[in-house]
Amino acid sequence: MNHRTPWLKIAATLTIALSLVSSGCSNGSSNDSNGSSSNASQTETPDQSASPENSPSDGTSNPTASPSAESSASSAPSEEAEAAPSASSSADANRPGTRPSASSNAGEKPAPSAKPTAKPAEKPAATAKPTTKPTTKPTAKPTTKPTTKPDAKPTAKPNPTAKPDAPGANVAVADIITNITNDVELPALIEATGEQIKDFYYFDGAELLEEGIFKQAMMNVKATELVVVKLKSSEHYDTVKEGLTKRAEDIIKTFSTYLQDQYEDAKNYQIVRNGNYVLFSISHDQEAIKKAFEASFG
Repeated sequence: MNHRTPWLKIAATLTIALSLVSSGCSNGSSNDSNGSSSNASQTETPDQSASPENSPSDGTSNPTASPSAESSASSAPSEEAEAAPSASSSADANRPGTRPSASSNAGEKPAPSAKPTAKPAEKPAATAKPTTKPTTKPTAKPTTKPTTKPDAKPTAKPNPTAKPDAPGANVAVADIITNITNDVELPALIEATGEQIKDFYYFDGAELLEEGIFKQAMMNVKATELVVVKLKSSEHYDTVKEGLTKRAEDIIKTFSTYLQDQYEDAKNYQIVRNGNYVLFSISHDQEAIKKAFEASFG
């Protein structure tokens, strides 16, 4: 029973060693097993000599082995058996074409392959943007307002602008005479001027009139008269009208005992006013002369 115990240990050790070697390399499994068997035979001899049965020093056989001897005998083969596979595995590792034993590196992990440590180039930093916004707003407002108001007001009112004259207010006297003579056939006439106006018409034309034309019959056998004047002021109308009436009375008196037809024309004299314009006429066609005079003012 005691002889079987070391062999069982040796067999268990060899079984473990063979399984480790066979997992690492299939080619070296046979060699390892041969080496293990030889090492086992070598370790077997010291065990037999160490047994109390074969010891020459004892004259008597000791049927029972001491516990110390058994433990030493059992420990020695186990250590040699464990060392033998490792030696054979190192020898197999040095052979060409053999793979490294799995037992030698069983407790070690393969070193991780080196990975590139270079990092991609850094992106350009974005331009800094102002993150703070002005929070303060101007709160101060002008509180003082002008309290003084201009109290001076324009007191003088502008004079009213002169209104434009009524249509025909600036008609030339000569144009009126032309209109009349074009519409009415009259005998030959001559014009009185200067002092003749005062002598024949009894008023000063330079003082009362802006302009005027005085035409009389060239021959004393005609009572025909044609006078158109423009007054400087409407206040002068009565004075001018009075002078023209005296002129008509003189002509009536002259032809009262001379030529009956001319006498009748003289009594039919006319004085017509349109604003500051005044017409005095003696003619055989007074109505046509009046229409031409009125038509001159549009």
